[in-house]
Amino acid sequence: MNSMQPFANRVMIVEDQGLVRAFFERWLADLPRFSPVGAARTGEEALTLLERARPDVVMVDLQLPGMDGLEFVSAARQVRPQLRALVVSSLTDPLALTRVRESGVEGYVEKDATPELLAEALNAVADGRRYFSHKFEDTLGREAAKAEAVGKILSRREQQVLELVLGRKSNRDVADVMGLSVRTVEFHRANLMAKLGATNLDELVAAARLRGWK
Repeated sequence: MNSMQPFANRVMIVEDQGLVRAFFERWLADLPRFSPVGAARTGEEALTLLERARPDVVMVDLQLPGMDGLEFVSAARQVRPQLRALVVSSLTDPLALTRVRESGVEGYVEKDATPELLAEALNAVADGRRYFSHKFEDTLGREAAKAEAVGKILSRREQQVLELVLGRKSNRDVADVMGLSVRTVEFHRANLMAKLGATNLDELVAAARLRGWK
């Protein structure tokens, strides 16, 4: 294992698959620039290690038991605002990738990437740059090119509701602003979910962004 040089970037791993987690630890130990300083199976477990480990960079999966990877990064940055995040995941769903883009993490690579590409991504993130794989960019590019504009698939009233919902307004708040009943707002919100293929608020935000909603 590499020594803990003062200049080494400290990296924490958050990954629920034991074999993948062990591989990342061994792989990092062979990179002179980086020092593995902790590995956790869940986001909750990683948060308890955060102050002791003091990582500069976190390598995190999206799909974790309990809080997901993006929720962990958001919580971790409340403790370490300077923390930089590289997502390493097998997900290729456009809505999931749009959530990644919107989350503010610094990078994304797939789990089937080569070790050389993973090292390139980790170096970029550690240097303060952003790194998103070609697959990531291609997937979102194709979806954006073929997606219908929100204005073409939603009514004017649904667009008004969407704007308020994306501002994290409750159904009661939306009803008060628009002069509607809560039941009517719930009806419009259900239609929004159905038309944009979303099952929760995070997916709704991602779907709207994917289709050009600003």
